[in-house]
Amino acid sequence: MIGDCGLTMQLIGGEIKPEIGYHIRADKQRNGFAKEAAIAVGDWTFNNTSFNVIYSYMKYTNEPSVKTAISYGCRQVDEFSDEINEITKVFTISRNEWINR
Repeated sequence: MIGDCGLTMQLIGGEIKPEIGYHIRADKQRNGFAKEAAIAVGDWTFNNTSFNVIYSYMKYTNEPSVKTAISYGCRQVDEFSDEINEITKVFTISRNEWINR
């Protein structure tokens, strides 16, 4: 097993939102696995749920996760201070953006 990726409901900025999360073992990072898995999760989500927007969020210093979110079509929509991450970046992609990416 090299990691995990999936759709979860997460508290983001005080609201529960559908989020694609991904964690890849350190020795397997930078091989495109997170992007590939996130695309599969996004395809599943938009084909099997009524969600019209998917989110990804991460600590502001987590550049690999930022790059992964951008690589599958997300754009940054928010950034806020919090006790856990100091600063959290929030990315999103809509159903229409997903279809047209």
